[in-house]
This record gives sequence, C-alpha cells and structure tokens, in this order.
Amino acid sequence: ITMNPGYAGRSELPDNLKVLFRTVAMMVPNYAMIAEIQLYSCGYIDARALGYKIVTTYKLCSEQLSSQFHYDYGMRAVKAVLRSAANLKLKFPEEKEDVLLLRAIVDVNLPKFLSHDIPLFQGIISDLFPGVERPEADYNEFTTAAQECCNELGLQLTETFLKKLIETYEMLLVRHGFMMVGRPFSAKTMVLKVLAGVLNKLTDKHEAMGDLIQDGDPIYRRAQYSIINPKSITMGQLFGQFDPVSHEWTDGIVPNEFRRMATDTSPDRHWVWFDGPVDTLWIESMNTVLDDNKKLCLMSGEIIAMSGTMSLIFENMDLSQASPATVSRCGMIYLEPVQLGWRPLVASWLHALPAFVTAPLRELLQQMLETFADPLLDFVRKQCTLFMPVDNLMLVNNFLRFFRAHCTDVFAAETNGKVLDGWVRGLFLYSVVWSFGSALDGNSRKLFDAYFRRLYANEVEDVPVDIKFPVAFPDDGLVYDYVFQTQGKGKFKKWIQTVNESLELKRGQKLKDALVPTVDTARYMALLGVLIEAKLPVLFVGPTGTGKSVYATEKIMQLPKDAYSPMFLTFSAQTSANATQNFIMGKLDK
Repeated sequence: ITMNPGYAGRSELPDNLKVLFRTVAMMVPNYAMIAEIQLYSCGYIDARALGYKIVTTYKLCSEQLSSQFHYDYGMRAVKAVLRSAANLKLKFPEEKEDVLLLRAIVDVNLPKFLSHDIPLFQGIISDLFPGVERPEADYNEFTTAAQECCNELGLQLTETFLKKLIETYEMLLVRHGFMMVGRPFSAKTMVLKVLAGVLNKLTDKHEAMGDLIQDGDPIYRRAQYSIINPKSITMGQLFGQFDPVSHEWTDGIVPNEFRRMATDTSPDRHWVWFDGPVDTLWIESMNTVLDDNKKLCLMSGEIIAMSGTMSLIFENMDLSQASPATVSRCGMIYLEPVQLGWRPLVASWLHALPAFVTAPLRELLQQMLETFADPLLDFVRKQCTLFMPVDNLMLVNNFLRFFRAHCTDVFAAETNGKVLDGWVRGLFLYSVVWSFGSALDGNSRKLFDAYFRRLYANEVEDVPVDIKFPVAFPDDGLVYDYVFQTQGKGKFKKWIQTVNESLELKRGQKLKDALVPTVDTARYMALLGVLIEAKLPVLFVGPTGTGKSVYATEKIMQLPKDAYSPMFLTFSAQTSANATQNFIMGKLDK
C-alpha cells in the first residue's frame, strides 16, 4: 500500500489493518542524481552540471516566488522538464545542450506563473544560464491556422491568447493530464476550442500535401473532445456505482467515455475535458490515471488503461481544494483576465452587432468605451462597495449585453443617421448606469452618480472627455431615477412618470396581496422585462426584505403565456442537482 494520509480527502488506515503491514518511511530522493542519469540516457554529455541546474532552479523558485495553490516543485516537476529536454534533444540533436535545457525549463514552468512572478523567474533563469539566449521557436504555420480559427469563431487573436495557445499545445505534448486555471473571462474554454480547431486544420493541410507521416508518426493529429461537468452529478453517476438493492454495477459517465476513447483505433487525439470546480471528493479518484500508471481504477475492480493519444484536461477557477498529490500530477497553465483585458471582448462584440448599427456608430461606441471604461472600473473598484464580487470583465460584459438588449426593432426601423447617433449616446449613458453601477449598495450609488455626472461633463482631472452628449441625465435626483426612451431625438424620463398611479385589484385578489406601484416596482420590472426579452439570465442581489422575489414573481406572471412557461424553484442546502433537473424536466413537454 502506498499512501500519504496527512491531508484532505485521505483517510487513515484503521489500526487493526496497520498492524498487519510493515511500515516503511520514504525519504526525499537525490533529484540531482536522478536528473543526471536521465539526461545521460537521453544523449546529453554535460549531464551532471545540467542536472544540478534543474534542481537549483526549483529550489530558488520555491524560496523566492509567491506561494500559490497550483505551484509545485517536486519530483514530477523535474520529470516533466527531463521529458521536455529529451524531446528537444531528439528534435535538435546539433543544438547546444544548455540552450535546449533552458528552453525545456522555461516551456514547462512559465505557463503556470502569475504575472508578478514571471520577472523573478526570468531573473533566476538568467543567473543560472548567464549569456544563454533562448531561441524563439517557429510557430508561423500554427499562428496562421489560429488566425483562421479565430476569424471563424468571431474571436480576437491577441498576443496573450496566442501565447497561451502555444503553451497549451506544448503542455499537451509533455503531459497527459493538465489543468487550465484562471478566473472567469480568462478565455480558458476558447483556448482549448481554438487549439482543437488549429490541430484539425493543420492535419487536413498536411494530409492534402502528403507529408503528414514522418518517421512513422503523424506530425499533427486531429482533436476530438467530450466535456463533462463533474460537480453537476453525484459521484456514483460520475464513476459508476453498485445498486444498493441488487448490488449490480452500473458504469458512470467517465468510464464510458474512457472506454470509448481507449478502444478508438484512429490516430486522433482524444481529450476527456472536465469543466468544473476541483475538489478532493472526485479528483482523488483520478490519481492513478494522472500518474505514470495511466490507468482508471473503478470500484467494480475493472481497470481501463489510457491510450497514448488520450489527454485529461481540467478547467477550473482555483485549486484551493486540491491536494498536493493532484497538483504535482498535472501540468498547469494559468490564465489571467487582466492579461486579456476587456478590449478583445468589445472588438468581438462590435463585430457581431447587427447590420443596422452602421460603421460610424460602431466607431463611436468604441471611442466611448475607450474613454469611459477604465476610469469607471477604477472608480467602482476603489471607491464603491459591491453587493457581491464582480470582476472587471464581467462589468464590461454586462454593459455589452445590456446595450445589445436595447438595440431592438425601433433601432432597425430608424433611418435618420443623426437621430441614431443621439440614441446611441443616450443609450450608452443609460447602459453604463445599469452595468457598471448595477451591483452597488445605496451609499456607493450616490458616489457613482456624482462621479459619472462629472466624468461625462469633462470635469474630472486626468480624464479628458471630448465626446458631447446632447441628451444627458437631468440634474434632478440620481442617474438611477431615469429611463432612456428612443422617441424623437431620445429623452430621459423619470421612472416615477412611467408608474401606473391607479391601483386596480385583479379578480378575487385581496388588498393585502396587491402590489402597490412605486418607482422601484416600475424600474426593476421594466429592466427585468428588457433582459428576459433579450433572453439574458438575470441575478437580483440585495439584502433580505427588499422585494426581490416579489418583483421577479410579479413580472414573470405578467409574461404572455403562449411564449413563456414560468417555473419557481426554492433552493436550500439540501437541494441536489438531480432533484433540480427532474423538476425542470417534469415541467417540459416530452
């Protein structure tokens, strides 16, 4: 039995079982000697010095870099560098050895570091390899195919995105299991989808040219993948379970996919792609697949071996729940929304706008976002309190969705360019309030109101604004009190003026059940109506007793019955994914 029981997800052996086994304590091996022997076996001549350099690199990294859940400098990390060095030696037998090793160390480790650790890592490397220049690899063919894929998917091939694509591809070659770690909007899913597209394109291209097979192996392979959300189902449904009554074994989703991919004889790459949070409950069951055994062991006693073309890919936000055993077994690629920024998001959105938003209007939108987005994000981050944590890119995305939801048939029918220009400017101001300022608490709303009014009137130092707004918010009240209406040249109207002042009871309704119309009911129900019509999901946040459920229920019950079917679920700590799914399925027509 090999075990390391000291952390979450592991249980100690019971004492009566421990007595039957002789305990042997394992010591940390001499990494430098292992590296030296491995390097000699790969054909390196100066292996002793190089092996020592690998070990020193990791020692210095563990001392100097920040501590993160997904950093690991153990034996498996050394093995990954050695594997990469061996591949490079075969590919470039004439190249200098220290150059090859430098490239191996950088290729394996750079993808996982956070942006503030990268300069420190570069410093460590330059001290250990003084005067050694790392040659840039030739990825022209790869880049061309990536550009084509991005054009097809309506994405922007930024420098960061391309770098992560290449890093993921290199990781795919040296590790059979790796993790894409990063907060939402760091493009984790798209990196993998574009990479699959690139590999398919390059394979087709070389197949047509007739030079796909070199030395008996294809230089590129197509990619097939299946995506699984591990937390949306129970452990039994994921890996398989015994029936509690008949004791009959039923396979789960993972063994079925594994078996299908392992028995597939085509030369394609097969990815089992887990998109969901990592926790000790399910990831510990993957340990035998992720280490060098490459075997999935099930409770039924069946063992399924991975084929050489299979990869396990995990996509998650952080590894706070993962054990060191899991982290050391996987390659890591860290993606940061900060590095991507909001500009690629906006460029893709502008590209996808309908035809009636003409080129001058798109330029105007681009110019307004360039002027306002950064100052507003800074202000919301530093001066305001949000009800729930919302990332910068989410705020920008909220703006894009909200603005798009208002580009309705009225816009399409209007032909006067001057009127449209005024509408876009007015709608821009209105959308900013309900995206950048939508999740703020009461006091922050007042601060946001004052700052935003000063900002678009060009009264804020350091932020020059040369865009004029012919229709702006009236001075009375807060910016939250107005709705923008696309009538005439466009106008801001107080929400209170849209309220129906007479309270009429429905048939059989008691007075205590009636909803008295106020500014808030008019405002939130109107916003909810626009977002529902645009098929956008909505999340109401706020303290208890502020009428969230009432507004939502009232609005949903008013929707036309022929187009919408309302369904109300109450969640508690005991609600399971299966119960929710069965409830929704039960309401739908088969």
